[in-house]
Amino acid sequence: MKKVLLTSIILVSALFSNSVDVVKTVATFDERPANLTISKEGRIFVSMHPLINPTIKLIELSAMGSKNVYPNKEYSLGNNSIIGATIAVKVDSKGNLWVLDLGKKQFIIWDTMKNKLKNIIKIPSNVLTKASFLQDFVLDEKRNRAIIADMTQGDLKSKPEPAFVVVNIKTGLSKRFAQGHKSMMPDFDGGFALNPIAIDPEFNWVYYGAIHGKKIYRIPANSFDSEKNVIKNIKEYAPKSYSDGIAVDKNQNVYITDIEKQAIGVSNKNTYKIIAKLPENQTWPDGLAIANDGYVYATVNQLDKTAALNNKKEEGVSPYLIVKTKLED
Repeated sequence: MKKVLLTSIILVSALFSNSVDVVKTVATFDERPANLTISKEGRIFVSMHPLINPTIKLIELSAMGSKNVYPNKEYSLGNNSIIGATIAVKVDSKGNLWVLDLGKKQFIIWDTMKNKLKNIIKIPSNVLTKASFLQDFVLDEKRNRAIIADMTQGDLKSKPEPAFVVVNIKTGLSKRFAQGHKSMMPDFDGGFALNPIAIDPEFNWVYYGAIHGKKIYRIPANSFDSEKNVIKNIKEYAPKSYSDGIAVDKNQNVYITDIEKQAIGVSNKNTYKIIAKLPENQTWPDGLAIANDGYVYATVNQLDKTAALNNKKEEGVSPYLIVKTKLED
């Protein structure tokens, strides 16, 4: 009897030790959010996904939960707004909000402290392709570079020709590196290529992978001065799930939006594990942002249920979400 009881206790303990928390919901939306970024003061900025042709391109989510057009109506509201279409947004350490306008092929940099335009950096056509799709980017503030993940496949079906587009944020000089490198390619025909990209807080390493790829790669951030150095220094780092977004903490933990298991996961060197699952019936965790409060935040937008990715049938059901889960210790 004691042996049976002990076995039961062990089994129950194992069951609970393998349980995974559900993410905490921070905000809900009637339309799909795309990516988000969080300033060091805790301000949250959210892009609205261009696949749905949103009326509002960019919002600030207030502490009270209200969703305010940002920076103003001229830039973000209506078909004729200055921002054409955006997914990727980042706030730098000085409080400048970087908006990668994939519609107009430019960065719009807005000073969130002084509430005024800081700069616009055009991305020249000679570093792009006809199918360029400027999905995400990182800012290397140590070396004054923006590194864009150009997935290509802008029509969501063409052959991928992914590459890094490296922009000198002081001069605007831009270069295209490592086009078609195997580390950027999907695992199967018809899959999506390079998209998830992140840089660690100390600007030492750039991490990346394909949406439909099972590996994370990394490159020393100081390698992006030439294509030769980029290619020479590409190294496999860790396994991952198919994923749309990644973010990296100070311990080189790489957080993953797991679009296979509908969860948030974390990769570290040779391991990958799920740390929090989405609420029931929610799918496609998309963009990630690490905040100073000990949490990683994610958008959840059911992108797989859009007409563009679902045989022309729109089957998404609001609410769409921003969620959070605790960082690894």
